[in-house]
Amino acid sequence: MSTPPYTALSPETSWSLTASVIAGQPRMRLGKPQRENRVSYPARTEQALTTDLPSKPAAVRLYSDAGQCNVLALDFDAKDRTTEQIADVAYDVFQTEAMLDQAGAWFLTDHAHGGSHVYVLLEQPLAFLEARELVEAMAQRWATLDPSPHQSIARGCITVPGSVHKLGGHRQLTISERSLRERVDGLRTPARAVRRLRLTFRDEIRLVQAKRAATAAAEPHSTPVVYEAGAGRVMGQKYLSLALEGDWAAYGYDSPSEARWAVLWSAMATGLSREDVAARMSDGRWPGLWLLHAHRPRPWGAFTDDWARMEQLFRAKNEAQEDSAHTSDTSANSHRGDPSVHDTHGVIRTWRSLLHEVESSEFPGARGWTRRLLLRAIAKQSHETASTLTATGVRGLSVATGLSLQTVAELLRELSTQRDPWIALTARARGRDAAAYALRIPDRYASAAETVRWIRGKANALRPAFEQLGAPAALTYEAIEHGHGSSPTTIQHRTGLSRTAITDALATLIGWNLIDGDSTEGYWLTSDEQTLQRLAERLGTTHARATKVATYREHRRRWWAYLERHQIALHAEDLEADRDILALLDEMRLNDLDPPPLFASTPACQQAYGGVA
Repeated sequence: MSTPPYTALSPETSWSLTASVIAGQPRMRLGKPQRENRVSYPARTEQALTTDLPSKPAAVRLYSDAGQCNVLALDFDAKDRTTEQIADVAYDVFQTEAMLDQAGAWFLTDHAHGGSHVYVLLEQPLAFLEARELVEAMAQRWATLDPSPHQSIARGCITVPGSVHKLGGHRQLTISERSLRERVDGLRTPARAVRRLRLTFRDEIRLVQAKRAATAAAEPHSTPVVYEAGAGRVMGQKYLSLALEGDWAAYGYDSPSEARWAVLWSAMATGLSREDVAARMSDGRWPGLWLLHAHRPRPWGAFTDDWARMEQLFRAKNEAQEDSAHTSDTSANSHRGDPSVHDTHGVIRTWRSLLHEVESSEFPGARGWTRRLLLRAIAKQSHETASTLTATGVRGLSVATGLSLQTVAELLRELSTQRDPWIALTARARGRDAAAYALRIPDRYASAAETVRWIRGKANALRPAFEQLGAPAALTYEAIEHGHGSSPTTIQHRTGLSRTAITDALATLIGWNLIDGDSTEGYWLTSDEQTLQRLAERLGTTHARATKVATYREHRRRWWAYLERHQIALHAEDLEADRDILALLDEMRLNDLDPPPLFASTPACQQAYGGVA
């Protein structure tokens, strides 16, 4: 009687022994079901990695904050699970294992529903660029290999042995428990084996490098990235990509040193300090910049020396220029001096506090959240302009809320046309001028407004981090921030969310170390505004917002240019003779998203322009 080649391991054993070895950092993301039996692993589900097997599909993060991986994770996928695809996966995995054996590598292989993962255990951590190039080169040879887990430091993750599979069951190892323990306890692929693999795939690596260089050269690099430290200044997309990935060759630099200096110079011009840049290198926001330093004998010392030399050059170049730094706090002095300004802020704060008290009943559920969000954005802009009247346009509100232009325009019309509304339309959009809206305390709450207690803190719309973490997490965080975190029931009463949404939001916030506590002792914040800003940058929402701002600025520039070319000259006597002209012009601008009639026939223009901003 023959002995089976391996003994099936329990999912719990497979997970507990391998997850921490494969993970580049002790973090994992839980799967969210999508259509067509697909599963995504969004950032909002990320949490600390544990030895306990999760009850739903879970993927571990492959790269550390320094942009290095401990494992080459090769994902062979039978996308539609056809017989032919499963056979192709089996053949590619057989070829891969034979090549790894020949090179002297140690690896693990698991299977689930026709797909396979091969985990090459590394003796020395591999830098992001080197790992990505090698896996992409392998994908050139084996068609079923998906290189995406290694194509992003921030998002790169993979499900590991023992994990629940989206189609049912678990990922199963083809190895005995004894052999598994031997490998996870210390058997690793030496650096010389990795060099053999790179030599084997040298032609494919050259092809991958050439394709990446061609792609990078074709992409525009002028998209600005706005940072709090240098508000109003921008950092080019090219330099941000270098800071994130460190791919100096793709951008035409002859060495890492040239790319490193380019990133540091751009950061300095943006207004970031040495401490700002060092923080981004050390906490995982700019792993690529760290990799550009990591090959040097004294990385941090070299960084300090580079910065000192560059600072001298930077000052010499700009000594004759006036300091053009701006502050993002447009209302810093608004509470001093003119008493009417002080009164205006008092009115705005009363309006905000009243909305805070009744919003869960006025605008309940998920549908109400977007309306609450838009009203908060208008209040925030009112504080910034020291006026209860705002006219920033749908684009400014889109940036503040994360909502689309169409959604903002529709909600503005809905909220301003309600009976006894919270905002009132005071002027329609025309030409360069956006529609103006005024804060209004509804008549039904007039008496309550006289005694309402002002809420603490600044006015916030949707803080950038919560564009990724989700609206329930934003509402739950805010409830705890304002002292309503004594229990899930209290949070539910405050936010109007379902109990399931509250549970998921609390798990998200705890997973990102934004809050702490439990259902018995209550919840409290373990983070502040700076923490949220760092997280937003790490999740990419700071960059996304800046990109949106750049796009909207270009829309506005083109719209203004159009107005200059198509100015309608109206004489005073004409207007006096025919007052319907003004009404007609207003009607033409009723919908902020509709282009003017002369512009409407061009599909590209309809897509590019959202009307008056």
